[in-house]
Amino acid sequence: MGARVRRKPRSISITSGKGGTGKTTLSANLGIALATLGKQVTILDADLAMANLALIMGIHQIRTSFLDVLKGKAKVEDTIHENYGVRVIPTGFRFEEVQETLSGVDHARVRRVVEEILGDTDFLLIDAPAGIQDATLFSIASAREMLPVCNPTYTSLVDVYKVIRFANVMGAWTRGLVVNRAGKQAEVPVDEIEDFLKRTLERMGVIAQIPEDPKVQEAELEGVPVVVYDPDCSASVAIHELAEVIAGKAEPPYLRESKAVKETTDRLVRVLTGRT
Repeated sequence: MGARVRRKPRSISITSGKGGTGKTTLSANLGIALATLGKQVTILDADLAMANLALIMGIHQIRTSFLDVLKGKAKVEDTIHENYGVRVIPTGFRFEEVQETLSGVDHARVRRVVEEILGDTDFLLIDAPAGIQDATLFSIASAREMLPVCNPTYTSLVDVYKVIRFANVMGAWTRGLVVNRAGKQAEVPVDEIEDFLKRTLERMGVIAQIPEDPKVQEAELEGVPVVVYDPDCSASVAIHELAEVIAGKAEPPYLRESKAVKETTDRLVRVLTGRT
């Protein structure tokens, strides 16, 4: 058996300022797209209010959760549900209540579980609850990076702007904004969104435009992620291009830090337990 590869895991909270932006659909399809690039991907389903991720990923029976593992009732491998080359882990708790939920759990065990998951992961995607709420903020705080998602509407843009400002305060690195369901009929053109970002956030811009595509809804009706259902449709192509940008040669600046791997672990442990 060869030596185990030492990974530099990246944790990314995928968030939106309001519900209905297609955030969870993007989380699932982006995870699959990253996996096709040879990356080990784990998605932590933190959006308990909707709990759509498992359905989108074609996972219909969930018997154990991340909470069961943290409490010692199950092993990590028991809660991993794999499909399309991506590992999905349901949290089993609300992020805003996690510290109370885990108050009696051994801190060292939490750290071991987190280290075990990150040790086999290149990308930990956290499908965060939508909106400006405690659960969203905890999800952002648990990751080193944030990938904000909005629709091309004024309300969606204003809401996601607030989320981005919160992420900046929490020290979560944000490379750019994903505009989902972009197109000619959009309420706000993408170039206007770019202008807004330059005026308010200076260096941040639109990282990807996912076009409005009927194939996405067709795929959802079939219970299959769109990048699998039709890899060549416009939405799938855009998602694969986003994956290439995220996994590209230009690594986030924090990965150059000597303690980058430890800090990635620390952030998630800190949210789960209230301490590092």
